[in-house]
Formats: sequence, structure tokens, C-alpha cells
Amino acid sequence: MKMSQWAATLAAICIAMFPAIAVAADSTLVLVLGGEAYDGPPKFAVTFDGKSLGEGTVAAAIDTGTTGRFADAADKTPYVQSFTFAVPEAVFRPEGEVAIKFLNEAYGGEGSNRDRNLYLASVSLNGRAVTASGLATVTANGIAPSDMLGEFLVIADGSRQGVTKAPQGGWPLPEGAVAEAKPSAPAQTADADPATTSTVEVKPSPSEKSAASTDPDPEVAGPKCDLDELYNVIGFNENSNELTPKLIERLDQVVADIGDRQCNVQVTGYSSKQGATASNALFAIERAQNSLRYLQEHGVKFVRASATGVGATDQFGPDFRSNRRVVITVSP
Repeated sequence: MKMSQWAATLAAICIAMFPAIAVAADSTLVLVLGGEAYDGPPKFAVTFDGKSLGEGTVAAAIDTGTTGRFADAADKTPYVQSFTFAVPEAVFRPEGEVAIKFLNEAYGGEGSNRDRNLYLASVSLNGRAVTASGLATVTANGIAPSDMLGEFLVIADGSRQGVTKAPQGGWPLPEGAVAEAKPSAPAQTADADPATTSTVEVKPSPSEKSAASTDPDPEVAGPKCDLDELYNVIGFNENSNELTPKLIERLDQVVADIGDRQCNVQVTGYSSKQGATASNALFAIERAQNSLRYLQEHGVKFVRASATGVGATDQFGPDFRSNRRVVITVSP
């Protein structure tokens, strides 16, 4: 038996014995962090249940030497970023704990206004967000009093970690995950032909640019992309990342335009300046992620795709609703 036939037969047997087992799905962790820079921006490491997920740098951090302090900034939006990490299926637990450690603390000394600090605003795992009231400070001696700056947990040095325990009921499972079924009696199967098509799965990876990205399956080939368009998907509800019928109608137009082409797709999310800085940053990236996921689930194949959150803006006008949007850029 040829190797490809053997692989297909084995897959068929597994499906017959475990019909309700889905392909393993990574979980999506989104952090919203602000920062102060002094001789460089703050860096951090993130773990889930003690297992490393990666590191990040708050490149947008306010320069305390030239601009001032984070606490004194009336509008903190420019100094806040979203970061996306993948939690591998083998690591994820609904009761898992997320911890953020400050890696490169620095201070200009007594009387100096120069400092390097981290400010944690929110932690979101598979769409379930925990904000200020659910954040804690942990040291080598256990839980310590938290230093809060409005909606931000201050992480001032490497001895203090920002920790988020699982919310009541636990973290939700990633989309597409199915509970393991009890094995059923094996069925007799014939040799199967190898699959001829597959679906590109969006798997966010650690990024300092607040982006979740995906590359295509090399076996999936589609017509060359000749589309170079920009689509505005406008009108998300306040404090929401939900795709309403009107938003879905617009996304369906994008799906129809792309058709069976394989293009580069970049989805950029925005929020209005109404509401809290941290929440706006979180909604921006989640709106982008939800929109990209919708395209993928409705058959769009990518050469490369990314979902990025910019945060709060008024660049689309004074109307709050007009700024709650995603912009989808499709290019060859």
C-alpha cells in the first residue's frame, strides 16, 4: 500500500472511531498594555500556567525623557498596544492562569523623571476579557497589594508580575474545539484517496504589532489575485465586537468580490474615543479578528492574512459610530 493511501486509511479509521473529535485548535490570548520608555521601551514575557508563550515589546510606550509620564497623559491611547499570542491546544486549560513579567526595568534615579514601566489594562482569552478588577499583583511571597493607575495595573519592576486567574466558569474553549467523544466500535473502511482540499486555519502568533496572521496551505492553489481594493466595514455597536447583520452584509460583499482568488488580506480594527482606552484597544483587535475569521469561515483563501488592532481614533470624523470599524485591504 502506498504511503499516502495508508495515511488516508488511518485517518478514516480514526474518524470512524472518534467521530466527534475536532482538529486541535489553538486558543487566542490578547493583552492590552501601555508603557513608559527610558533608554528603550519596556519588554515583557507572558506565560500560561507557567508555560512560556513568548515575549513582547511595548514600542508605543511614552518617552519619559522627551514627552512626559504615562500618568500625566490626558490621552493615553497613543501609548497603548494590543498583543496577540497563541496558546497551544496542549497547554490550554479552562482554569489556567495568565502571568505577565516585566523584563527590563530601568530608572533614572532620585529626582529624575525618567523611568521604564509596564501598565496592564486587560487580558482576553478566546473572547473572554478580564479588566482592572480581575487583575492581581504577585511576588515571590504571594499576592501583593496592587498599584493601580485608573484602568491600568502598574508593573513597576521585575519582582512583581501581573496575574489574571481564570474567570468564574473558566476560560471558554477556542472556536472549533469539540469535546472528545467516547470511542465507538470501529467500522470497516476501504482505502480512501488523499484529501484534495483543505481549509486555511487562522492561528494567531505572538506579535509586537498586535497582529494575528496566517499563511496558506501550500497544497491549496487558487486563481492568481488581480484584486486591489480597500473595504470599510462600518458601524460596530458601542462596547461590542459582535458582527451584526449589517456588518455581515458588508463582509459578504467582500467574500463575493474575492471569490476563489488567493490574495493578501489585511484587516485593521478601530474604535472610537468614547470609553476607556484599554477597552477601545481590545475591541479594535477583536473586531479585526472576528472579521478575518468570518472571511475564512466563508471560504476565502489567503496568500497571507493578518488582523491588527489600532485602537481608538477620530480619523474618520467626529461621529463615534463612524470610527467603530474595520478596514479590509485586499491585494495581489
